[in-house]
Amino acid sequence: MRAPGFRNERGIALLTTLLVVVAVGAISLAAVMMTLNANLVTKNGERVGTLNDVALTGLEEARSKLNGTKTLYPSIGYITIENNVAPKDAAGATIPKTTRSTWAGPTGITNGQYGIIGSIISMARDSFGNKVVRRLEVNQESFSKFAYFTNIEQDTSGIVLSFLNGDVIQGPVHSNDTIQIASTGATFKGQVTTAAPTIVGQGNGTFTLPPQKSVTRIPMPTVADLAKLDTLANLGSTKFTGTSAGSTGQAITRIVFDTATLNGQVEGFFKIYQGNPATTWAANFVSARLPELNVPMNSMGTAGHYMEVSPNCGDYTVSGTDTVFLSFRDHDSTLTSTTGRYSPHQHGIASAWTGSVSKMQQRRQNAQTPGSNGVTRVRCFLGGDSILTNKAVPNNAWPTTGQPDGGAWVAAPSSIASAVSGMAGHAVDKAYMFPLSHTYNPNFKGVISVGGTNGKVIVSGIIHGRVTVAATGNIIFGSNVTYYQGNVRDCKDGDIAGFFSGRSVIVSNNTLNAPQTLNNNDSWSTSAGGGFHNFGPVGAYTPGVASKLTLYGFFLTLRTYGAEQFDTGDDTINDCVGNNSGRGCLETFGGIIQGFRGAVTQGTGGGNYTGYKKQYAYDACGATDPPPYYPTTGIFIKNRFYELDPTQFIGGAWITGHQIP
Repeated sequence: MRAPGFRNERGIALLTTLLVVVAVGAISLAAVMMTLNANLVTKNGERVGTLNDVALTGLEEARSKLNGTKTLYPSIGYITIENNVAPKDAAGATIPKTTRSTWAGPTGITNGQYGIIGSIISMARDSFGNKVVRRLEVNQESFSKFAYFTNIEQDTSGIVLSFLNGDVIQGPVHSNDTIQIASTGATFKGQVTTAAPTIVGQGNGTFTLPPQKSVTRIPMPTVADLAKLDTLANLGSTKFTGTSAGSTGQAITRIVFDTATLNGQVEGFFKIYQGNPATTWAANFVSARLPELNVPMNSMGTAGHYMEVSPNCGDYTVSGTDTVFLSFRDHDSTLTSTTGRYSPHQHGIASAWTGSVSKMQQRRQNAQTPGSNGVTRVRCFLGGDSILTNKAVPNNAWPTTGQPDGGAWVAAPSSIASAVSGMAGHAVDKAYMFPLSHTYNPNFKGVISVGGTNGKVIVSGIIHGRVTVAATGNIIFGSNVTYYQGNVRDCKDGDIAGFFSGRSVIVSNNTLNAPQTLNNNDSWSTSAGGGFHNFGPVGAYTPGVASKLTLYGFFLTLRTYGAEQFDTGDDTINDCVGNNSGRGCLETFGGIIQGFRGAVTQGTGGGNYTGYKKQYAYDACGATDPPPYYPTTGIFIKNRFYELDPTQFIGGAWITGHQIP
């Protein structure tokens, strides 16, 4: 008889055992699967990592090929550099089951106005179906990245020039030749590179960064690059023809930059004056040089003091009723105001010029002492200036006729003239103002070109916009050239200028830039007859105020950058940072790129110097946002990396799809 409440449970143990076995098996299987999946993920990650490395290597190899062979890079479309090639590792062994393709070409705005910008794309894939696509944005270095660049460390006569006298250079410096540093020392605050194996006098220099020697040589631009700019200027109706008339620092073509208010906004413009090539002394006049012995400006006697017959220099009062500018040539006339000229007494001098005191000396004395009608200002102006024909002071007109040399300002095309017809305050000269803006000249490419055989141009004024001035001949600075926005502005949209000369960039030895004497040689002699005096925009009115010249921009010359006749003239009158430099300070803000070294000063002993004391400052905007179409070094540098979606990638066609003409 079975006891109450007792049941047979022998089958439960078997079932429990089976369940435990199944659970353990499942756990084991899961562990195996997880291990396998982890291995697969690791393997896949390794493959993707390898593909990523292969793709990035392809970008760098392609950039190296573009830098090594300048003709590879297309101006439009794209080039296939590799097409499903088997890549190799660092040891030179082929990476198995992997291929790579690379393409390169311009992207973004492709016309070069804002620099040469492009993309290199590298695609790597393997036999397992993995694929990665990487893009490197590149841009060609502009020559405006340099604070100082020299192809040959000699002047055009073969004399080796050095950094000296405590020169301070901010920004990158490069030379394709052997850099020389004199015992008086120089300081370099940017990277210094040279293609030469040594730097002579390196111990005399102070370097923020260790200099790099034996680097790859950087070829200078060529006249073919000038021709490209000439074509671009023609599209915007800003191509003009110059001549070779005049000396090194003279031209009969002049560009003056200016600003004006249009539709409530301050806009940048330029005007261009063409002197009369039939007038033998036109280059003297346009460049504000004194009349020379062999090219007298009128038939009156000069008595050896050539400033007396200058049509560029004269005086006017700043108070009282007599507000008429009168050139010294007009002062030298015996004609009266009724016949078109004024006698000297009308400017505060009671009697005619008499005695042993020369007319020029008396005019200068009068500039420092109040006359009967107030203080008289003595000034010189570049040829074509409105005050030389419209003698009222101040004047708001810019007449185009009546210039002493018979030259005239160039009228803008009718389409431009109509676009700026609402300009305020320029009733007369608005028809001669060319805008530095696409808004008012849609075809303007940012380039002004002065062509012709050795077409020279003299430049001055205030630049508001982004512009490159190109000339087949010398680009000459007759007075200050600065930015409306100053030297602190937004790099992308701010004012910037580039100058590209097929010959030389020259600071003119004229009556505005150099102090003048009373003797026959004016600023070309160190023996002053009656002393030196300044007549330019700075220091022209106040005795004891030193003169200086200020130039903003990047100055590229296939020959040399320098001051005309830097080794002659006064060596004491203008102090610049403790140095008696005859012409004062030469302040630049930008960069200098030259084929040969040029000079702007020379010591005369006793701590005195003719020419200028250098004060060169670097404009970092040139490295990131160069002037329009400014020549490039041809070297592609890295900008930014991007990852592209491999599922949507369509090969080199991606490049053409991202090109903006």
